[in-house]
Amino acid sequence: QEGNAMTLGKLIEKIVEQKGQQYDTGILTDWVNEIEGQAVDEVINQAEGYNIAFVPYDYVQDAERTLRIPDRFQDVYLNYLHAKIDFGNQETERYNNDVAMYNASYEAYAAWFRRENRPKKRAMFSKF
Repeated sequence: QEGNAMTLGKLIEKIVEQKGQQYDTGILTDWVNEIEGQAVDEVINQAEGYNIAFVPYDYVQDAERTLRIPDRFQDVYLNYLHAKIDFGNQETERYNNDVAMYNASYEAYAAWFRRENRPKKRAMFSKF
């Protein structure tokens, strides 16, 4: 169902519901860009047939844009943003928990993506 795909706007709405409006949408969007840029570099562009130039989201223009990490792995975004917010609030215990959950969700996403796609062939350097 494309209809309920997670968009930038919906993700940020969800974060505000869970955490309150502690940071403005611009900052939250920057954090989404951090995690999505990382996923593009480390995971997506390592696969055969992908060569995405990551274009950061701008909240005002891109609230309706669908996020790149599929819905079933939306915890990657949620845990990352929770970690950033709890770190900012010096909630150390919560932060440590968020980071552990983020790492687990990111690894699950990366493992799934790698199973679904073939890795790029690495260039073999021949000696002359």
